Amino acid sequence: MQTTIVIVTSGIESSLILLRGGMIHKNIKDLQNNYQIIIVENSNNINFKRKIEKSYRNIKCYLTGSNIGYARANNIGLRKVKTKFALVINPDVIISSKQVKQIENIAKKIIKFSVLTPNSNGLLETITNNSDKLSNIEKKDLKSLRNDILIKNFFEINFVPGYCMFFNMKDVKKINFFDENIFLYFEDLDICKRLKDLKKKFFLLSKIKIHHLYGGFHEKKTHYGKRHILKKKSFRKWQLRWTDRNWHLYWSSFYYHRKHYGFIKSFKVHFSKLLRFFFLKNFYFLMNNKNLYYLFKARSEGLIYQILNKSAFSGPKIN
Repeated sequence: MQTTIVIVTSGIESSLILLRGGMIHKNIKDLQNNYQIIIVENSNNINFKRKIEKSYRNIKCYLTGSNIGYARANNIGLRKVKTKFALVINPDVIISSKQVKQIENIAKKIIKFSVLTPNSNGLLETITNNSDKLSNIEKKDLKSLRNDILIKNFFEINFVPGYCMFFNMKDVKKINFFDENIFLYFEDLDICKRLKDLKKKFFLLSKIKIHHLYGGFHEKKTHYGKRHILKKKSFRKWQLRWTDRNWHLYWSSFYYHRKHYGFIKSFKVHFSKLLRFFFLKNFYFLMNNKNLYYLFKARSEGLIYQILNKSAFSGPKIN
């Protein structure tokens, strides 16, 4: 066994893994036959730990006690990996044992790599629109990437999105894994930037196509095997979660640019956004639109907290 799979779960993602008949459940059942799986649950949900370890083989579940963020939780899993490679995936990524084996085989051919990622829905748009506003690395356009996918089995890219990262453990150990100051968002961009600064390489494996479900609720039949209709209470919970995510998105954006390019450059990148968020927050307050008021309030406060150098963990927690 050359690869260990690491999955961080929290809230609804945890219950979806145990949902019998759903695609995620079938996916885990397939992977358990050939790979050790480490699940890090961002809570103190002892019932989930018992159920997950009873329902599947080759799975070890660790509880964090509370939601400590995506980066810290992933690092708990990565530090327990004993194999040469680690595959970090989101709970809503559908990848088969056969595909993981294909990635391992290509890894043996490439040899000098830090991160690999298979092709997936939405991947090219994510790569071309990555959020580093100050990078001097030339970004490939969408047309160029699509051409590469048609004619190449694998090719070098400058960024690997966090929902599916196949790590060469030797390299990520050197930089001490993910930055634990980040609660959510930009942790993938940050780890790629630090590896890139060490002249490490990332590759997209164009002929291996996985599926990223994106998670969340849909008012239609979903891949989870059930119909989810958002009732008022559920919608409010989702709404609060989304508002908190916006807070962390802009905290992490300012933090990332500050860390790699300095405070002044980060401030220049975000100043116009901050003014816009203040204006829109007050506008929607006067219009009595609570949803958009809280959204832009969260965005502006996320930026302000990081400008004042406050920790992301002093902000809202996502349940």
